[in-house]
Amino acid sequence: MIREIKFIIIAVVLLGVYSCGSTPKTVQAYAVEVQGHRGDRGNFPENTVPAFLSAVKKGAVVIEMDVVISKDQKVVVSHENFMSSQYMSDSEGHAIRKDKEKSYNLYEMTYDSIKRFDSGSRGNAAFPTQQKIKTYKPLLSEVIKSVEEYIAANKLEPVRYNIEIKSEKADYGVRQPQPAVFCAMVMKVIKDKGVEDKINIQSFDPEVLNVLHKMYPKTKIAFLVGEGTMIKNLSLLDFTPEIYSPSYKLLNEAEVDSLRSLKIRIIPWTVNEDAAIDHMLHLKVDGIITDYPEKVLLKL
Repeated sequence: MIREIKFIIIAVVLLGVYSCGSTPKTVQAYAVEVQGHRGDRGNFPENTVPAFLSAVKKGAVVIEMDVVISKDQKVVVSHENFMSSQYMSDSEGHAIRKDKEKSYNLYEMTYDSIKRFDSGSRGNAAFPTQQKIKTYKPLLSEVIKSVEEYIAANKLEPVRYNIEIKSEKADYGVRQPQPAVFCAMVMKVIKDKGVEDKINIQSFDPEVLNVLHKMYPKTKIAFLVGEGTMIKNLSLLDFTPEIYSPSYKLLNEAEVDSLRSLKIRIIPWTVNEDAAIDHMLHLKVDGIITDYPEKVLLKL
């Protein structure tokens, strides 16, 4: 089995429509990829080393994360390019205020100052089962090193890395580098850590993906989308991506069929509820990005 490509699991897929008292028409087995969203966000502080190691331990075959850039040009694992009031605390343990959060511009902060902020002691009200652990925003290089060492020490199968470049056009040069510079910084870390064959890059920003594809044409790319139709979204790219990653709410059978005809893999986000997981399995998506890897794995 080639774990770094796909974790083969048996999924019970119900074909046809249920009615009261009906039974499944057929049962089919297929392969699906379980991705730990921001590691294991449902249970550990998001985008932290403990969360990533937990996802690996549970059996996720891909760990999904976000990256931004610091003032001293470090690739930092963080969903926001500021200190979120939802879960961050300052170095003295004070919760970040909502009206002040964006004043902490990570692109204007050196990494040693970023690292002093606490990512996990407060927990996250949106995830009541999340453990409260004092931790920090790690570097991408540290995440890869920690995961690779954990896998080697425990003799586990390799995992893949789904790395999201957090980018918005309005932030170019203000809260992030220009796309070409951003892409080069991320790819340098990946190359330095020797994991080029274990990654894909994703983003909501089509400009970043167009630049990335031009600069690194062999890199696997996933296009993240949160609205609009598949046709409209794909028209924003200068190429056909290997992966299309929509909000799961956008997916239906017709769109899945269209993506299949284009030979594009389908990996929706962020699928947490039982009914949503069941529906994605019914559609036979290629992967599921989830805050609760164990919930998906238990269904399969």
